[in-house]
Amino acid sequence: MNLLLFKKHFIKTLSIFIFLLIYLKSNKNKNDGIKPNKDTVYSEEKFDSYIEAFNKSRNFLDKNMKGILIEKIHHPTSKNNPKISAVVPCYNCKDYLLRSIRSIQNQNFSDLEIVVVNDNSANDTLSFIQSLQIEDERIKLINNKKNMGTLYTRTIGTLSSKGKYIFPFDSDDMFLDRDVFWKIYRIAEEGDFDIVIFDFITTDLLPDIYSPQLKFQPFKVDRKPYLVLFQPELSYHPIRPSNNNIRNVEILIFARCVKADIYKQALNKLGTERYSRFMHLVEDIINNFMIFNTAKSMKYVPKFGYLYIQRKQSQSHLPLSAVQFLIYRFYLLDILIEYSQDSFSHKKIVVQLIYFCLGNKNLKTALDRDIYNYKLFISCLKRTFSNKYISDNDNGFIKYQ
Repeated sequence: MNLLLFKKHFIKTLSIFIFLLIYLKSNKNKNDGIKPNKDTVYSEEKFDSYIEAFNKSRNFLDKNMKGILIEKIHHPTSKNNPKISAVVPCYNCKDYLLRSIRSIQNQNFSDLEIVVVNDNSANDTLSFIQSLQIEDERIKLINNKKNMGTLYTRTIGTLSSKGKYIFPFDSDDMFLDRDVFWKIYRIAEEGDFDIVIFDFITTDLLPDIYSPQLKFQPFKVDRKPYLVLFQPELSYHPIRPSNNNIRNVEILIFARCVKADIYKQALNKLGTERYSRFMHLVEDIINNFMIFNTAKSMKYVPKFGYLYIQRKQSQSHLPLSAVQFLIYRFYLLDILIEYSQDSFSHKKIVVQLIYFCLGNKNLKTALDRDIYNYKLFISCLKRTFSNKYISDNDNGFIKYQ
């Protein structure tokens, strides 16, 4: 009797063992060939190419350009705790803001708020935003009492938001389809990612930015050098010791979804007074640098969901003197050094910026323009010398210059 029982247990145990061997072997073979590596962008899901995405988006974009609401506005399930906050800084944007707001309102995701921050526009942008508020209570308006620049304006909007996730947005751009919020939110939630990066298409509006007709010349920016870093499976992360190429630092603030608590934690490491520098350029670099050095997990999704529209009238295309451009670099240096303190993370960017400033023919003019500029730059140099991660060669070169 005992022998018979033993044989039954033995056969059962052997069967389980053989089954596990077969399963593990088949699973190993199944995974071979799809393991992500440094030179590939890994995704679990198939998305449209940028040509396919753009062609499918034409009807959606056309409705936004004409100011059409696809469906009746649905109010969020929770006014105080929406799932998503779209943060939109604005300055003199009345003539193109409607298309951008419509592309947010026309998302098939209603549990959101639209935080619009008017940077003391010189035209009637404020009254136009107020008229939009009447039709949609999800629009929250913040009005700067004086013009503060894009960095401050985006920061105030982000810190005032109530959503669990934040989608940074520019007032002249559009989302490409109705599914952006839902798909990116789902990926962020399921993977518990601090940041989810998605893709974009860059375009010029022809022949005129106020034309009611949709006339685009779309083109894709090759982001592969940046995007391969967003692979948590491989622990790739920008601005970390493992990243030895400064070109791999992403500088664009749009086409991403960020956990609100991570974004706010990053911004709160510096007082709001440091954002009051009237900066209209390089604010993307500052935002990304702080977010990347706060986030613990990121994911890249090759979904083309954002249309970046280049306008000659935009802040980034306004004529800027070479001296003012250089002074912006002083401000950028100061914020990056202060933010990261004595750490590795700011080494490459800081050294590169200092090299740029020292080799610039307008350096003396910029330093002589204002005693504050002079003291700021000298302070940046001193703090850089004291950083233990700056090499002797870099220090020597800086001192020699």
